[in-house]
This record gives sequence, C-alpha cells and structure tokens, in this order.
Amino acid sequence: MKKIILTGGAGFIGSNLLSKLLESEVEKIVLIDDLSTGSKENINKHIDNKKVEFINSKIEEVNNLDKLFENANFCYHLAAGVGVQYIMENLSKSLLTNIIATHQVLEACQNNNVPVLITSTSEVYGVSQDEVWDENTRSLIGPTSKLRWSYAASKMIDEFIALSLYEEGKLNPIIVRLFNIIGPNQLSKFGMVVPKFIESALKNEDIIIHGSGEQTRSFTWVEDVINYFLILSELKPYGEIFNIGQPEEICIKDLATKIIEKTNSNSKIIYVPHEKVFGNKFDDPMRRTPGIKKIVSLTGVSPSIDIDSMLDKIIQFKKES
Repeated sequence: MKKIILTGGAGFIGSNLLSKLLESEVEKIVLIDDLSTGSKENINKHIDNKKVEFINSKIEEVNNLDKLFENANFCYHLAAGVGVQYIMENLSKSLLTNIIATHQVLEACQNNNVPVLITSTSEVYGVSQDEVWDENTRSLIGPTSKLRWSYAASKMIDEFIALSLYEEGKLNPIIVRLFNIIGPNQLSKFGMVVPKFIESALKNEDIIIHGSGEQTRSFTWVEDVINYFLILSELKPYGEIFNIGQPEEICIKDLATKIIEKTNSNSKIIYVPHEKVFGNKFDDPMRRTPGIKKIVSLTGVSPSIDIDSMLDKIIQFKKES
C-alpha cells in the first residue's frame, strides 16, 4: 500500500500536489490542514475520495501523530504560515507552526522511518548581495528588531533540525527552498502580489505597490514545483537542499504595468511605503533571484513557462471564475 502524508494539503501548493498525487498509484493520502491559510474550496472535489483522509487540525493538536505516520511511504511537509501579509499579522503563530509543528512532523517521520520533503523558503537568504542565490549562498538576514525576518529564522531552524537528524542517521529529509510560486487558484488575501494585482486590474481598481516598485522577484509556475516535488521523492537525494524557482527576474512596477496591459485595465499604480503598511518592523530585499543549476542538473528538468505565459493563464482563470 502506498501511503502519503501531506501537511498543508489544503493550501495553494498543497492542493495542487494533492490533485497530482491522486492521479498516481497512491492508495491513501493523510491530509492535515487547519485551514488557517488553506481553503476547503481547494480540496472540495477530493474530500469524498476514499483515498483521502482529511484531518482538519493544527499539527500540534493532532492526537497520536506517530500512529498516523505508521506504514507511510513518504511525507510532504508543506504546513506553514504563508504570505508576507499573513506572516506580519501572525508573527508568533507563524513561528510556532514553523518550529513546533515541524519538529513534531520530523519526530513522527523519524519514529516511523518515513522520508520527508520539507518546504523551506527563499527568505532564508535574507538580503544577500550575491547576484544569484544558490544553495550555498550565505544568509544575510536583518536584526531581530525587524520582525519580518522571524519567518526566515524559523525556517532556518527547521532546516538545521532536519539536517542534524540526517547527519545522525535518524531521518531522510529533502529540503526545497521555494521562490515566489504562482498559479491559477492562488489567493490574494495573504498579500500574494500576482493574484492581488490581477484581481485589482480586472476590477479597474488601483494597484497598490509597497515600496518603490524597483524590487525584483522571480515567479515560478506551481505545476513546475509539483513536478519537482514528485521527481525528488523518486530520486531520493536525502540530506540535500534545492532551490526551486524561475531565474527570470521582473521588477514589481513592471509586473503591474504588464498586468494592466494584458487585462486592458484602467487601473492606476499607487505607491505606498512599507512603513505605512507594516510599520517599522519590516525589511525587504531588493532582489530575489534563484540559482537552479543543482536541481536542473539532478532532474534534467527546467522551468516550463515564462512570466508572460503564467500571467496569461492566471488572468484567464480569474476571468472565468
């Protein structure tokens, strides 16, 4: 019996992974999600599938977590706070989820000899000045007074725990650092920039940019991410870290302009200082560009579509939904 544990399975990435897993030979998926940032709508079409056992709970509050992990073949650990806006509004809650819940998941994996893919984040690189961030780039996060970096610190702790257990021969982890994943069913309410801009443009509402708009980001298609997850789980590169992203950069003001043009919108671009939105506890890297040679070399797979194609697909989805 092929049994999979999927935490955070009702979220944007998790629900896409769930759909893909159900197309495979998996016989049972234990899905754990408290729906704090996930959505029941994302999994409604699968909720009555006999292969899916949905546990609507925080990981920290699940009874007999070890028992759930018995006889599992693999764990995809995606549960985490998500989105800059959500993180800044739920700092302590996000920290506890990222550290305590991850510790408990790793412990259950360890006790049941279950390999695990752990989703980390590009945030761990902080404001590194390296032109391209590869897996060995030194982290440069801000002071603790800039609470935005608490998320990065918590994810770094997750990585350290997993890699320490691997070195001790107690756990088989694969760590992936994700760079700005986007796709059709992504929600805008947690500060996700692409769906937020598109929804505003389709309504001819002002598009709000936090900061100067000169900051650049690299956006990655969610189906490419899921494909990498599945390949990595088959290849079993335990104890390794991989960036997953799209190296193509675009600055945020150009992104807004492009979306306005693609939607034939009358929206205006409004610039709002970060301090006005998040107070003085916020900090923001000006560039965030992934080096993906390592994962492309291992898998032989490169990102499949560019930013224009991604935007076209999401705009069409938003128009139809």
